[in-house]
Amino acid sequence: MVSAKKKTSRNLWDAAKWDDLRIFLEVARHGTVHAAARQLRLDHSTVCRRIGRLETLLAVKLLDRSRKGVFVRPEAQGLLQHIEEMDQHASSLADMIVGDASKAVRIATMEGLASGYIARCVPALARFDSTMKVELVSIPQVVDLNRKEADVFLSFFNPATRGLRSFLVGSFSLFLYSSPDYLRRNGKPRSRAELSKHVFVGYIDDLLAIDAVRWLDEVIVSPRMSFQSNSVFAQRNAAEQGMGIVLLPTFVASDVQGLERILPDRISIRREVWASVRTEQSHLQRIKTILEFLKYIFIRDSDFLAGMPDQRERCWRD
Repeated sequence: MVSAKKKTSRNLWDAAKWDDLRIFLEVARHGTVHAAARQLRLDHSTVCRRIGRLETLLAVKLLDRSRKGVFVRPEAQGLLQHIEEMDQHASSLADMIVGDASKAVRIATMEGLASGYIARCVPALARFDSTMKVELVSIPQVVDLNRKEADVFLSFFNPATRGLRSFLVGSFSLFLYSSPDYLRRNGKPRSRAELSKHVFVGYIDDLLAIDAVRWLDEVIVSPRMSFQSNSVFAQRNAAEQGMGIVLLPTFVASDVQGLERILPDRISIRREVWASVRTEQSHLQRIKTILEFLKYIFIRDSDFLAGMPDQRERCWRD
């Protein structure tokens, strides 16, 4: 016979509604009630009330609050893991039912890669599936695919995150650039050591959420900054107007006639590009097609992305 205790636990679990469990999951993922409420399109008081109801039903306190937000209590971690698995199974079931009826795939990545390269390559997707559509999200931070913020995340590092599959799809190089006007006024550096005499354009350090874009630190220690922006295109435009020397990916600098490379034979930085997808979605044909497309364009444009001369006109064309 089943013990009374087991029966009670089972009844409690049956009484716990999936909507309440999902609210707890979103609060745990976002770290604040406000962020979870926005994601769920509920008001703050509703989220708090539903969490309180779940805590009462399960007779366990799920969350603690701090100045930085809320966090899951140790005794609730096991419950959270089960809910995460339920959510993944639910997503897999939805994908199985819908199949590949949806031909849209949302790709999220940094601004420069999104606008400076991927957007220009989208026409090549027709080689693989002419009916597919791409939703391209430019975002300056790590995307949480488990929160379904996107279908594919392109990063400059291997996320190595539970629940994700990541694939190396290509790489690109960065070079120093400056305007002829800046070089006339300040002279052209002839060595790495001479860079300390110059001023630079780059990112706002305390707004960087991804360490992989701290690439200027690999060229010069404590550079003197004349202009800073969280937009790589704003950096490019400022350098074009003579504000200083800037470190840019080839696909951001390629269209600008008013920039020339500085010390290209001595200084270049390389970054890998990784495509990550949720494990439960990796079998879907639309995801496989996007991954094939991404690998194809990075192979096709490898010389251009590596900074080889005379490759600008060949890039983005089949």
